[in-house]
Amino acid sequence: MSLHAAHPLHPTQSARARWFPGRPGSISQVRRFIAEELPSHPRQDDAILLTSELATNAIEHTRSGQHGDGFFVTVEHTCTEIVRITVHDSGNRQQTPHVTKPETDDEHGRGLFIVDALADRWGSRKGWHGQETWFEI
Repeated sequence: MSLHAAHPLHPTQSARARWFPGRPGSISQVRRFIAEELPSHPRQDDAILLTSELATNAIEHTRSGQHGDGFFVTVEHTCTEIVRITVHDSGNRQQTPHVTKPETDDEHGRGLFIVDALADRWGSRKGWHGQETWFEI
């Protein structure tokens, strides 16, 4: 059974989830978690990069980055060999995540641009306690 009702055509074969504290030092732990979950996946590097981008957004742009809060990362292996990774954050009062086209000299704003470029599919929706932003490879 899938963890995401929005994806009924790709039922989940297995899933793992882990909670991370909402601080910048957690990003290296997120990368290790993804590497351990996808040890021989041909797109492991993409998955690590995209998950760290979404986790960084959770820390910087949602309540997940506030003291004492955090976020969950789930890794789902579907029956169709698709891997779906979701970052569940604590939400914010701003709009849902969207791709922006940063200027050449901008220091920020490329995270979802990278996700959009590398993921097979991605999206975001309000979840049970905040926002869920996911991608598939």
